[in-house]
Amino acid sequence: MSSPSGTRAETAAALDLALRETTGQSILFSQAVAERAGMNSTDLEALDILARLGPITAGRLAELTGLTTGAVTGLIDRLERRGYARREANPADRRSVVVRPVMENAERDLGPSYAAMARAMDELMARYSDAELAVILDFVQRSAALTAEQIARLRSAADVPS
Repeated sequence: MSSPSGTRAETAAALDLALRETTGQSILFSQAVAERAGMNSTDLEALDILARLGPITAGRLAELTGLTTGAVTGLIDRLERRGYARREANPADRRSVVVRPVMENAERDLGPSYAAMARAMDELMARYSDAELAVILDFVQRSAALTAEQIARLRSAADVPS
């Protein structure tokens, strides 16, 4: 950890490294949860998208994951077989379906794998004041938005190297 007396550049470099490590560890944690549940990590991440956003169209799920619509069809099939999602008619467009998460089943099956992490994160957050947590929240939210922008940039056809 960088000392408070370090330069801004040193602190920024240390923060960048810590963010990379946190991102990597988060990916590995998700992979471990998926393995324990007998799922693949893409399905678990798609379930998390559904948990956070609520019901969305299959097309929107494809956009958010970067998967083809065919791959998302298989993903939704697997989530349905586990009881973690269900397809419903889209009231706004009968040509598409809405994917609704079934969180009670997902929480029952996956919750135990997340319980220790949730407790550890609660303990970590307890070390910070409300004002410090607000700054951390702002940074993390802005980082997530920036990352989403960069994902979109990488996926855009205009930015594909020739």
